[in-house]
Amino acid sequence: MMETLTDRITRYLLGRIRRLSVLDLYERAAVVGLLEADFIVEGDETSGTVWRVPEQSLRLLDAEPVKARAELERRLGKAPYRTTTLDVLLQDLPGEPPREKARSARKATSKRKTSTAAARLKPTSGDAMSVPEKSSSTSRQLLALLREHIAPPSVAHAAVALLVARAVGTSVPDLTALSAVLRQPGAFVLIKAPVGRFERRFGLMLEDGLILPYWTKLEDVHRSSPLSDGYGDRRRGKTRKTIKTLAGSDVPKAVERSLSRFLVDVLIERSVPVVLADETQPALPPFVSMTADIVLEAGGLDHELIAELLHICLGIAPKQSLQRMEKMALELEGLSIDMLALAIRPGRGLEYILSVLKVLGERSRSSKQSDDDGDHGSGRGRDRSGRPKVKSRFLIEDGDDEPKSLDGIDVVRPVKPAEASGKEDSGSVAADPTNSEHNRLRPLRVETLSGYGEAQDWALDLKTDLQLWRNGELAWNEMSTKLILSGPPGTGKTTYARALCNSLQVPLLVTSVASWLEPGYLGDVLKRMSKAFELARENAPLILFVDEIDNIGSRFGGRREQHDDYWRSLINRLLELLDGTTKTDGVIVVAATNLPEKIDPALLRSGRLEKHVAIPMPDTEGLVSILAHHLGADLAGVLATAPSSGSKASETMRYLAHKGGDTDALKKSNQGVSQDV
Repeated sequence: MMETLTDRITRYLLGRIRRLSVLDLYERAAVVGLLEADFIVEGDETSGTVWRVPEQSLRLLDAEPVKARAELERRLGKAPYRTTTLDVLLQDLPGEPPREKARSARKATSKRKTSTAAARLKPTSGDAMSVPEKSSSTSRQLLALLREHIAPPSVAHAAVALLVARAVGTSVPDLTALSAVLRQPGAFVLIKAPVGRFERRFGLMLEDGLILPYWTKLEDVHRSSPLSDGYGDRRRGKTRKTIKTLAGSDVPKAVERSLSRFLVDVLIERSVPVVLADETQPALPPFVSMTADIVLEAGGLDHELIAELLHICLGIAPKQSLQRMEKMALELEGLSIDMLALAIRPGRGLEYILSVLKVLGERSRSSKQSDDDGDHGSGRGRDRSGRPKVKSRFLIEDGDDEPKSLDGIDVVRPVKPAEASGKEDSGSVAADPTNSEHNRLRPLRVETLSGYGEAQDWALDLKTDLQLWRNGELAWNEMSTKLILSGPPGTGKTTYARALCNSLQVPLLVTSVASWLEPGYLGDVLKRMSKAFELARENAPLILFVDEIDNIGSRFGGRREQHDDYWRSLINRLLELLDGTTKTDGVIVVAATNLPEKIDPALLRSGRLEKHVAIPMPDTEGLVSILAHHLGADLAGVLATAPSSGSKASETMRYLAHKGGDTDALKKSNQGVSQDV
């Protein structure tokens, strides 16, 4: 039977997946001393790796095969896998890295170049290249035992490979047409597969060289949501080619005029290819769908694809899977790639796997139906960007009980303008009718703060931009939404966050690094940290205020002497979470610190806490403003009983006169200051 284009692409992609598994296995074997590795060019990790079997590893074969396998299992920490036989484009040769290209005409040349380069390396004891030729067969035997530990293809990788192969096989007549487009500088490729989580999994595979025959670095066209979630470069030391990317699910969220401008700028340069991966059901807007150089489109999940997936990952006969799925009338709508990975796991039988898929699919469809009903009911089912609204157990609606603190997170709701009386300037405003302590205070607002300088200007600009964003006239990524405040204790950094909450009329989540660190154990700390950002994303728009951010430390200079891995993990996770907020419309991040010099420089880079404002100690005018605010409605009575002279009383009178427009009181206070001097 003639091999179809879909079959050929499937075989190629599975070969790429297996090649990465071999590379991971070799690297793990090198760590435990079973293999030795050197760079092809000494000192240059980007030049490639030469693998050798050392003499001590060859001695393992002197023992019985059972004992040799047991020793390999002990060192690698994993039992051998039972994998299916796949026809893949890969050959593992002793003493050589896995081949990256499969064309037979280049194999001999590549082998000679690798051998020559390896021969130039300084010989070491056990160098497989320097042992007699008869040792070659022994090396092959050890590698054969070692390859029993190659992990089978992951379900997520295999599922994406099958979807991509179908997209290519059903969209282009032959490889010649595909190659003609891909070889163009700055080619624009759209690949569509309406399966949940396809975009992210495709992006991760693109980075790891599992789609194209090279490692890539993904840069998002519109800074909205990188396909890889911005975690990239998980495997360092790899030479990468840059690719500009777009996620189809983010296209409807962006302002069309802004997105088209960014896309045009990239396409005009024609310096790097552009890939748009789309997992959505509806058609994309014409300015992207009709301008792509090539459109590769696959259908969703079906029984044939699931059967092939089960065969690749678990060795279950496709005919058996198809018969069982047809008998139970298994519906696949709503299943995502992540759900497939949850259900299809080693050691599970076909019946159990299909029953899990059935339950997951039913729950997914039920959840989607609930979202749709919410759209047609209260009108609050989805937000402006199309994301489902999630009513958090913390951020409750007006009229409910006050929100409570949990896991180190406090919620502050903005004071509504309607809650204040019209006599704000006279000091009789009630900030919160339910709180007697606040009845006599003016509500905090950025507009009435003193001594904040650039931070006040930033907030007022953000207030203007936020209204434009709500009206759909400005894209979120075009706004400055991250700020770090530094200054001595008591300079009002937390006060600023509460005032910003009232000025922008969005909720405020208050947390701190100290509260994150309370559990102690790394896993619990990371969960608490992630929870704050998760709540912010679910309830956007809002402000996430992180206090004492310097407590998380820095990876450079002044590092702790012990437990470096613990602190490095926290910093890396915080960087990921901050990067994640760049693709979530409506999340404003404000951080505060007393010691800005202790903050990791990566936290201050563009796209993270890029705006830094230092808050100095308040001057006389600032102190008077603070005092006047805290006195609230009692201010008039205090002034009435104040001495006729004295600098502090006079300054307070001047402040009150200025706020009330009382010129006589202002002249009187100035005279008092002159007498004091």
